Amino acid sequence: MDVPDPFDLQELVRRIAVARRRPIQLRAAAMPADGPSGLWIATRSADHICYAAGTSPLHQEHIVLHELGHLLCGHASPSPDPDAMIRFLMPTLDPAVVRSVLGRTAYSDPEERQAEMFAMLVLERAHRLPTRRRRVSPELTEVLDRIEAALGASS
Repeated sequence: MDVPDPFDLQELVRRIAVARRRPIQLRAAAMPADGPSGLWIATRSADHICYAAGTSPLHQEHIVLHELGHLLCGHASPSPDPDAMIRFLMPTLDPAVVRSVLGRTAYSDPEERQAEMFAMLVLERAHRLPTRRRRVSPELTEVLDRIEAALGASS
């Protein structure tokens, strides 16, 4: 995967969508304070990434990249009924209902770490974060190597 230089999140999303032959829709949403700041939902026709509207642009980039990490690492979309999940994200619904369905309880900790590592590597490559040496657990070394190879980076 070729990370745009200079970095442009919309262009990266477009490239991933083209490579996967599947549209990716980004949507800013009012996310509950006690819930996740982002969510990826795979429907039959597209992937939808919702991210917190009320945060900084850098944090929004990080949220979208984290969700792209789930998508690119082959993790499962969190909802057994993704079309229903899209309906839940409409602003006319009671926030308590939205909060009840937004959790990533089906995700394991390794999947969250993989998605987070992807986001951090892209942000480093985009010069949004300082590059620094990382200490990673042995179980993440292989994942990190694959992500860095895909980004054209060296570990």
